[in-house]
Amino acid sequence: MTLNKIIGFALGPIAGAAFGLITVPVVAWAFSADDLGRLNILQVTQSFCLLFLVLGLDQAYVREYHESKDRASLLKACFAPGFVLLVISSILIIGFKTEVALWLFGMANPTLFWLTLASVMVSFSSRFLSLILRMQERGLAFSLSQIIPKALLLVLIGVIVWIDLPRNFSTLVWAFLASLISVAVVYIWNTRSLLRAALKSNIERERIYYLLRFGAPLIFSGLAYWGLSATSSVALRSLSTFSELGVYAVTVSIAGVAAIFQSIFTVVWAPIVYKWVAEGVDPGRIDKVGRHVLGAVCAIFLACGLFSWMAEYFLPPQYSAVKYLVLCAIAQPLLYTLSEVTCVGIGISRRTMLTVWVTLLALCANVLLCWWLVPLYGATGAVISNAVAYLVFFVARTEASAYVWRPFPRVRLYVFTTGAVALAVFTVALGPSAPIHYSIVWLALTPLIAWSFRAELKEMLTTGRVAWERRTQKAGRAI
Repeated sequence: MTLNKIIGFALGPIAGAAFGLITVPVVAWAFSADDLGRLNILQVTQSFCLLFLVLGLDQAYVREYHESKDRASLLKACFAPGFVLLVISSILIIGFKTEVALWLFGMANPTLFWLTLASVMVSFSSRFLSLILRMQERGLAFSLSQIIPKALLLVLIGVIVWIDLPRNFSTLVWAFLASLISVAVVYIWNTRSLLRAALKSNIERERIYYLLRFGAPLIFSGLAYWGLSATSSVALRSLSTFSELGVYAVTVSIAGVAAIFQSIFTVVWAPIVYKWVAEGVDPGRIDKVGRHVLGAVCAIFLACGLFSWMAEYFLPPQYSAVKYLVLCAIAQPLLYTLSEVTCVGIGISRRTMLTVWVTLLALCANVLLCWWLVPLYGATGAVISNAVAYLVFFVARTEASAYVWRPFPRVRLYVFTTGAVALAVFTVALGPSAPIHYSIVWLALTPLIAWSFRAELKEMLTTGRVAWERRTQKAGRAI
């Protein structure tokens, strides 16, 4: 993948995060914390349905793409089983629409059920459509598809405030659904050629069975991972209040800035690493990538520790704890991203069932910690539980990969990640009562991190300089 394509993929997460930083305060001022908590439950429900209904065939599409001669047929074979399951499940659950809305949102409003179902259907389609752009390495089109819905949501929230529409949960969900539909329309337009070919293609039953054999274990790992990610929200919904859930939701949204790194890397990484495997590239190159990603993870932790206090100046007073909580909240995207490098051996060896056991281990840790901490500390207990659970997830995933593929250096990985999570937990727990401002502690660690990753930093600067010189020379020849 060329530098231009990587930059194209990077534009979406970066611009999306920029819109997010604007949208989160606007939504926090416009709607109540209870409504933000309910929106978080809607997003958790949507992600659960998506993970279950795709049957792991989204990952099968990524895995088989470069080795498939008929990619239109591959897309249809991956999309069709889950879509049929989605239709059947929708028909079965319609009779309980009021009960479902009450259970999820504490409101016996059938309209909320229909809006939730619509968001699931749109998101299911968008999931596979986004994979087409991703695997075709159409970075700019992929990025535009990420930017448009977030920009539209911001515009819609502005319209709601400007014309003084009712600021309740139903209005917020309508705006959220409109943003999802907009991205689906953009995806359909950008992938129309392959979609036409897929509609005309034939699929063999044997091929579906083959894809399901790869994807089926990922159903369980996906559900387990959903549980790992959603445990904090579910615990706050059942053991605390919607207000605490709203504080947690805003914290996670602010931490979405760190998800820029995850979004860019995970989109680019899977196609690259499987292409390397197909070409027989030296596995040492993967270790090198891991060292650079670890340095980036530490740098993002430091940046958040230095500047998270700024959140207090943009959010309503009831969200004053967010500046502390966000330090633990960023552990989820950062440790997941790093594990995508260290766990690559599981995908290469096709031992996907290991992912289930790894995720279940981390899920158990999260459930136990949430059961203990959330009733006592609300959102604070939730973010601490999540951070520790993701550290368990990272270590277990890394060890599993080393076991089934090949051993690689891991001590440095564990020292820095454990240290970062431990300091984040101490900041959340002790920051409000500490005798010095927490950012000073993070500032003191900056020279240590810079020295520890000096080789990676030097290599990154050298690579950037060489790439710039090549682009300059190419532009000069074009003139």
